[in-house]
Amino acid sequence: MSLAVAVVPILDSRYVDTSQFDDVPCFFGKIDGEITPPFPPKCFLGAWYRKVFSSFDNWLGIEGVIELGEFTPDPMRFNLDGLGRSMDNPSVYMGGKAQEESDAGLGMNLTYLSNDTSQELDDSSPKLAYRPFWRYIYKDATDFSGNVTRREVNSWNISNPRSLKHYYFPGDILRMKIYSPIPNYLQLRIEVVSGTTISKYVELRKKYLLKNDMPSDFYSPIFYSSGCGHSPAEFKRVNSIDQFGNEGFNAKDTKATVSQAIWHETYLYRNVGGKLVKVPFDKNRQASMICPNKKAISVTLIDDLVGAESIMIHPAKIHSEE
Repeated sequence: MSLAVAVVPILDSRYVDTSQFDDVPCFFGKIDGEITPPFPPKCFLGAWYRKVFSSFDNWLGIEGVIELGEFTPDPMRFNLDGLGRSMDNPSVYMGGKAQEESDAGLGMNLTYLSNDTSQELDDSSPKLAYRPFWRYIYKDATDFSGNVTRREVNSWNISNPRSLKHYYFPGDILRMKIYSPIPNYLQLRIEVVSGTTISKYVELRKKYLLKNDMPSDFYSPIFYSSGCGHSPAEFKRVNSIDQFGNEGFNAKDTKATVSQAIWHETYLYRNVGGKLVKVPFDKNRQASMICPNKKAISVTLIDDLVGAESIMIHPAKIHSEE
């Protein structure tokens, strides 16, 4: 009787020590043998986005402090698929890729408007809060005779909409991390730095009856990401307006916008001299893209010493400036 080669897609974080990523010291020195970032590839079709990514090197993760921008939808792009929703959706996320690419971060998603969560949300429900998500891929597992026992799975996961403490709003300042605590796995962590001061979101958050009217930190399960933690890997950060049903096609014109989002600092994790450190994700360590048109997104460098920049997404400006 043959035995299958098991791939566990997620692990319970209570049984994996992630404490080494709690408070990682900074390192500003030279790293011998560090690989320079590649030339950016062609734009991936289907979204308006700013992407900053590293070389494939001995990176163990990425960390950034992000101040969330505010999304304004295009009123003409509602209910085009009959589901009562905006066809545009903002996200701010990170990712790691060794053998397969994983994405994890925050996407604007269905939102309860009070602590009454007795009713189910549907596609036409309000979307006001950014909620955590994580996506990973695992491929065929085979038995010892070479027979396939499982096909490729692209697994999308989103935080529970009834977990009101994990609703994050425009103006919130958060520390976002993705790291590899054990080989072949990643974890997303969202740490609250400070809460929004935008009045309509302050008032909405009060209706959730949270402790101190503040959201809580979020830890995803530890999810499978082949090769991360033990082979060269690329890490990225992305600000995007995604478009439902449009992946692989030209981005649709939209008047939707995301106001200024600020990466106050960004770092990459690495072992240097046998010690885990974080190094600035500065221009010498990054390749970057604005897709599909540079006029659609405004990027302002704030402080390259700590990889800080502001980003505004406004696709309609392409036509206003023609």
